[in-house]
Amino acid sequence: MSEVTFNWDDIDVDEEITEEEQAASESIEMQTPVGKFLCTIIDCQPVEKSFSQYDCLAAHLKMRIDEVIQLEQPVLDKDGKPLMRNGEPVRKVQDVDKKDRAKVDAMIVGQFLFDDITLYHHKEKDAVKRRRLFVAKQIGIITPNAQGITGKDWQKAPGSQVIVTTEWNTWKDKNTDEIRKNVRVEWSGYKKVEGDSAGGTKQNTEPDFSNI
Repeated sequence: MSEVTFNWDDIDVDEEITEEEQAASESIEMQTPVGKFLCTIIDCQPVEKSFSQYDCLAAHLKMRIDEVIQLEQPVLDKDGKPLMRNGEPVRKVQDVDKKDRAKVDAMIVGQFLFDDITLYHHKEKDAVKRRRLFVAKQIGIITPNAQGITGKDWQKAPGSQVIVTTEWNTWKDKNTDEIRKNVRVEWSGYKKVEGDSAGGTKQNTEPDFSNI
């Protein structure tokens, strides 16, 4: 097959750039945002998880942010300046101001959140099972009256919309004693979207939970 060659004078892919898009592209370092978001689950794959007492399987959720409901932002004083504490701006999760909406959407909408929901293991703690059933109900995999749940039920997750809340997770490194942190989905950070049908819309590529 002969290779196709192009001339730049014939390339017509012009695009417009808004101020918000310019601001959002100043830095493209991807940091998971802290806040509350309307998300669509676009993928759910079985993965293996290792804990100190046992290994198990988990449903690995990949969720696309469709809308920013609340976001961690600097707290402003009465003069509109960041409130400072110990030399650092005070930040809290709050509603997004209308004037900042376009910029926030340009930076965050379309990003992905990830979470692992561990599947049943006989050594698990009761709290782990409670979270699994809680999440399954919020995303429409099971009903509040369900008497069982299978591993392959999680393949129904893609397509469902859910409100997801994230938080800072801080810990002390056992080897270096450094304080480290990352962003994770809250333990109870799922809330069903009223009116969303159980299981949502199927994706073209269905995850394989058939052997779980």
